[in-house]
Amino acid sequence: MHDVIIIGAGLSGLTTAFALSKEGIDYKIIEGRNRAGGRINSLDGPLEMGATWLGNQHTHLISLLKALDLEIFPQHTKGQIAYEVSSVQPIQYFDFPPGQAPSYRIKGGSSKLIQALIDKLAPASILYNTEVSSINDQGKLVEVCLTNGQVYTASKVVVTIPPQLLERSVLFTPPLSAEKVSNMAQTHTWMGESIKYGVTYSSPFWKAKGLSGMGFSQVGVVQEVHDHTDFDQKFFALKGFLNSALASKTFEERKSEVIKVLIRLFGPEANEYLDYHEHVWSNDRLTSVLNPIPVVPHQNNGNPLLRENAFNGKLIFSGTESSAEYPGYMDGAVYSGFDSAKKVLEQYQSSLES
Repeated sequence: MHDVIIIGAGLSGLTTAFALSKEGIDYKIIEGRNRAGGRINSLDGPLEMGATWLGNQHTHLISLLKALDLEIFPQHTKGQIAYEVSSVQPIQYFDFPPGQAPSYRIKGGSSKLIQALIDKLAPASILYNTEVSSINDQGKLVEVCLTNGQVYTASKVVVTIPPQLLERSVLFTPPLSAEKVSNMAQTHTWMGESIKYGVTYSSPFWKAKGLSGMGFSQVGVVQEVHDHTDFDQKFFALKGFLNSALASKTFEERKSEVIKVLIRLFGPEANEYLDYHEHVWSNDRLTSVLNPIPVVPHQNNGNPLLRENAFNGKLIFSGTESSAEYPGYMDGAVYSGFDSAKKVLEQYQSSLES
């Protein structure tokens, strides 16, 4: 039996655990993947296949990074932007518009934040490769049943799974309200339809040509591309997003099309790549669902219903989609994580005073 069970070892769940650990609250984190981080997924390089950028407006995330002694650096934008309008027109090049708010990346990769949080937690506090099948109100306690047959109990449970996935994959007893269930099913999963790709190179050839590494295409599969040179200027890549309709294509088909577009945007040197990586988030069953209800980007993100507690306050809903501030972003995940920990602590304080 634990004071708190946290379902999901993404940024929101780890932030909740980080806040609770400082108050001496006993917790256990249940994670379906074999790694922590959720939609933060940094490959060696680092090459980001998930959450990447932040801005000055993301104050909750910035404060957490400072508390963990992690640094940020500005996204490279110096040089011209390549833009492909149509297959019958030459590539257009233009300067980065002045006055744009800067964006930043985390030095060493976004997963540095995940590891820094894990390092602050109790050893073996995360149970990996473990999925939840049902969550049941047992009066004073909440019962969490796993797909492997194990059962855990806790005074409080914090759920950080994307709402659409949670609605499909976990059975609640007693059932959640029909309004809440409907809202969850119609909530856009941040990055759920995204295909992120990265192409690595031995040198940043685009910079030598006066290009920023930023590009857009209205013709090919590449929706956008950005310079992905690391802070130490030792790792070089072009990275961006693909058209979500390409999820049905094969890895090799997508790779071939990406290289073709990069050659058109940045020149023949783009064909001299070292490696190609991608992550099709719609095919990631621990993020997205098959045949989801069609929703528009950001639909219901931040909706108060998503963070409405259940089981008389013992079941707390968290995660970036439910955040009251910057839902969907890393900042939203951090805000939601701290907010969930605050709710747990307030309930404990109230029980001590009664």
